[in-house]
Amino acid sequence: MTVSNTEASTLQYDAEFWITDPPYADAVNYHEIAEFFIAWLRKSPPKPFDDWVWDSRRALAVKGSGENFRRGMVAAYKAMAEHMPDNGMQCVMFTHQDTAVWGDLIGIFWAAGLQVIAAWYIATETTSELKKGGYVQGTVILMLKKRAAGERTGFKQRLLPAVRQEVARQIETMMHLNNAVATHHGEPVWGDSDLQMAGYAAALKVLTAYTRIGDEDVTTFALRPRARGEVTVVDEIVQQAAETASSLLVPEGLTADTWGRLTGIERFVVRMMDMETAGAAKLDNYQNFAKAFRVTDYTRVMGDMRPNNARLKRVREYVSRDLTDVTEIGVTRLGQLMISLQQLLEDNEAQVIVERLRVEMADFLEVRSLLVDMLAFIERKAPESEVRSAAEVLGARLKNLRFGD
Repeated sequence: MTVSNTEASTLQYDAEFWITDPPYADAVNYHEIAEFFIAWLRKSPPKPFDDWVWDSRRALAVKGSGENFRRGMVAAYKAMAEHMPDNGMQCVMFTHQDTAVWGDLIGIFWAAGLQVIAAWYIATETTSELKKGGYVQGTVILMLKKRAAGERTGFKQRLLPAVRQEVARQIETMMHLNNAVATHHGEPVWGDSDLQMAGYAAALKVLTAYTRIGDEDVTTFALRPRARGEVTVVDEIVQQAAETASSLLVPEGLTADTWGRLTGIERFVVRMMDMETAGAAKLDNYQNFAKAFRVTDYTRVMGDMRPNNARLKRVREYVSRDLTDVTEIGVTRLGQLMISLQQLLEDNEAQVIVERLRVEMADFLEVRSLLVDMLAFIERKAPESEVRSAAEVLGARLKNLRFGD
């Protein structure tokens, strides 16, 4: 049986199978969307829809986020769980890129007595020149059953490895499919945002199997009010899922070894450079990846913060105070390379710039190959031709450097 969340909390009948496509916190106002179709369908609805109630029931819709959103969703899913047999199933279609919303979804299913037993990521969007960017290309399909009777307690130190393992399995499966499709059709099915979201679904599958997290019953945990700014153990675990997924998403043109040695802010800049070459311009993508990489203040490396025209700073746009040893990017090797590229663009001698790097980097010999790899990446991904040329020159000089000269 397919049912809307508006109706679910007042169910009067049973079903073995429920299918829902719930509201995504405050991302989609389904009642408003429905009214567009109702306006022209209600006058002469085709059969068998002529007996339907053509009303969006706006007043009953589950709206917003936070406490009211969670309680409304819990009431709906608990009612459906109570109106299905023990071997019944629920299918939930869900799409959202915010870790906080996925944390809420875990609590909703916990409080409703449900357990996620399977999760698939389904591509629902066709790709075209008009649809390139960092938005999601599909939706997560979650299969749920009633949680089995009895206690199952999970502790943070045990849950984290289990979540990491499940996220890695999910991401590796999807990347394998991506490579297979790209080989045959020239482009992959999913982008980075899709893969990151699949990581959240994998965490959901692990966590909803438990009835207690540490000393706290999960239903009580899910329903209690949240203090402003509170970070719960579930928030930490979902964040860990995001970080695990992101750590597996090595940008095209960068070696896995280099990716593994980058700091959070370096990963953020490199990841978003890669996504920008595919047309990413949505600010929420930058916000979500900043959270995943635990970037303290991503705005310091942003050149444009408009919601639909976001982008990183270009190399020339970094001013001196952006690249000092008191900024997040300034203390990194990538920050040092930004300074070096700026100096090269100002017609400084490449040899002088290389010598500065040798003097200022105590581990220069150890990281030279990493610097060369990052410069090769910038050479491929930088939007400005003069920066690509400068990266090529500096990378070649570092690669061919002979010590003892």
